[in-house]
Parts: sequence; structure tokens; C-alpha cells
Amino acid sequence: MRLTLLGCGRMGRGAGYALARDPRTTSITLVDRDHDRAEELASWLSGHAACAVRTGDTDAIAGSDAIAVALPWAGTRAAIELAAAAQVPVASITRPPYEESSTVDEIARGAGIPVLLPVGLEPGLTELAAADVARRLTELTGGVRTLEVFCGGVPAVPREPWGYTAFFGGELANHLPIAQRSSLAVEHGRIVHHPRFSGVEERYVPGVGVLEAYHDGMVPWLVEHPALRDADCTQKTLRWPGFADAVTGLANLGLLDESPVAVDGVAVAPKRVVEHVLAPQLRAKSDDEDVVVLEVCGTGLPAADGSTLSVKSLLVDHADRDTGLAAMTRTTGFTLAAAVALLADRTVDDAGWLRPHLALSAQHFARMKADLAALGVRWTADGEGRHTPPRSPRGAGRIERH
Repeated sequence: MRLTLLGCGRMGRGAGYALARDPRTTSITLVDRDHDRAEELASWLSGHAACAVRTGDTDAIAGSDAIAVALPWAGTRAAIELAAAAQVPVASITRPPYEESSTVDEIARGAGIPVLLPVGLEPGLTELAAADVARRLTELTGGVRTLEVFCGGVPAVPREPWGYTAFFGGELANHLPIAQRSSLAVEHGRIVHHPRFSGVEERYVPGVGVLEAYHDGMVPWLVEHPALRDADCTQKTLRWPGFADAVTGLANLGLLDESPVAVDGVAVAPKRVVEHVLAPQLRAKSDDEDVVVLEVCGTGLPAADGSTLSVKSLLVDHADRDTGLAAMTRTTGFTLAAAVALLADRTVDDAGWLRPHLALSAQHFARMKADLAALGVRWTADGEGRHTPPRSPRGAGRIERH
């Protein structure tokens, strides 16, 4: 595989490591607007790779079998246009804003190439794992009744004040995940809205501990999967307990409002002040390490005896001290790399904007999981269970409802 990677930041570093380690890769060209950053990554990768690693510019796209993009949307949009001109398939960790969705599809179809995105951890691997659980339940029971997705990156050791650590910065260094907005869920195949940070529940994760989960982002096209059209689906973010209550408390005080208020003659948004005060306290320190958890739990349609079959899939990944790659970098970048390998092999040949969980088959996902496992990212649980409702005791009287 002759590959090009656009974007040599932290997520690009993870993708580059995975691609460079892949025995199918013959060469990889790194492209970044910061040439020194690309050179540094090339030097680092050369110590881990058997393939040729070089730096270049966007001209490298024309000679590639596939392109991996680890950039914000503006850079991704430009990369898609370059890929279309060269008729080279492309995958990215970033999703387009709603207003540009049809444009991306038109560009890709016009060039006859697959544009596979978003395919990082979330979105990306979350939807692929959800589709896999839904597919298995449909095969076993005829349909899906409920599907729950839980995903989050947390510090391995929580610290004050919120048990939350921001491991990634850059241009959005002072933007924390505390914005007040609506979150999506699905009831009987229809999209519904919940306030972000609502629906808090505890989740015990073996080897990690008790985390909390709350309503957060879910891609609206999850429900487009045929197996989920009549299901109830939720997707929640995982944090150490207390995070959701802390954010909600700030919101109730008006401290997360985004409308400016006048303070000593200066107009300032309360949320921006809070972010600038909190961000330095929450920023990762040199010895901080993260853990990523992705859990998908589904139940199938009930059997004749009232019993239900459940399928649970759990991935837990830790920061790698040997490579210095954070768990979020690994799960995001490695997923992108596995997807790009599929494109390079031409095993995905549809044209247009392809949503991964709709475009990739069970065989595709199995190969991606194998690629991740080869790099140490493994599912710690992946199995089925049968649950039978308790029978009423013989001779039991009428049930009183209160």
C-alpha cells in the first residue's frame, strides 16, 4: 500500500504509527502545514516502521492508493477536493457540518471515489460496534429492542476539581466539553432530544471502576442502519462520577451562558470566562495517562417464553508508555488506519460519502478489529446472555400497583 497521511498532530501520529507498522504498507508520505512537525513524526515513525517513511506536500496524493486525513473539517474538506481531483479514496476522522453533507457526497460521486468518514473513535468505532451488536442480535432474534452505547476517555487516575483531564489542546485549548445543547436518542426508530448531561447513570467497568454516563452526542444517521429502524437507542459519554453534576451546577447559575454580559464596561460571555479559568487546571500534566472505554449493550426481540437475548461488547484501552501514545490517540488513529487499509485494498468500492457503519460489512469490521488487536487494542468482553423473566409464584394473588 502506498499511502498519504494529511495531518501530523496527535491523532495523525496514532494513524501514522498504525500505518507504518502495517506489513501491507510499502510507503507512507506525511503532509502537514507545519513541515517541522511532519519531519519530527517521520523521524519517530522510521524507528518503528519497516516501510519507507517520507515527508512531502499534497502532490503525493496523486501517487497514493488511499489517503488518511487527521485534520479539522476545513482541512478535511480541502483534502477531499484534492483526492477527488486525483481519484484516490480517502478516509477521515472528521464529519462534515450538516450544511456541507450533500456537497461532500456530490464531490465524491462526481470523482467516483469512496469518501469514508467519520471514522475515528467517536464518531466512527462507536457506530461500527453498535452496528455489529445490532447485526448479531437481528441474526439471533429477528430484531433489536434496545441498544445502548457508552464511550469516553478519562484520566486513569482522577484528580481535582472534576476528575476530568483535557489531554488534547491546540487551537481549542480553552474549549471544554461543557456546552449546553440538545443530545440525540432514538425511540422506536425516531430521533428524540434530551438535554446534554441528563440521564445520569452509573456504569461499572472491570479494571477501571465506577464511571458515570450522561446523554451526549449521537450521529443522526445511526438510526439509518436497517437493524435499528424500530429500536430504542441511546449514546452516552463516560466520565468519572460528579462531572455532569458539576457542569449542570454551573449552568444553573448562568455561568455557561454564551450571550455576553457587560462587566466593568467590557462585554464578555460567562462561558468563555469559566473556560479560561478552568482549562489550565484541567490540562493534562506530563505524568497523566488516559483510559478509553467503549461499551455497547443490546437486547433482541423477546422469545415466545418471554426471555430476551442480550449482546455486550466492551473495549478498554490504556495509554501506551512505550510509544507515548494516549489511549484516545490509539483508538482514534488506529481506527482511521484500519479503514484506510480497506480503501487501499479496494475492498470498499462504492462512490460517494460513505458512513462507516452503513458502508462496511461484518467482514470489514472483523478485519478492522483484527488490525486493532495486532496493535494491542482489544475487546475485553464480547458475548451473549439469555435473560428469563421471573415467574409469579403459584397461587399468587393480584398484583397491586402503587
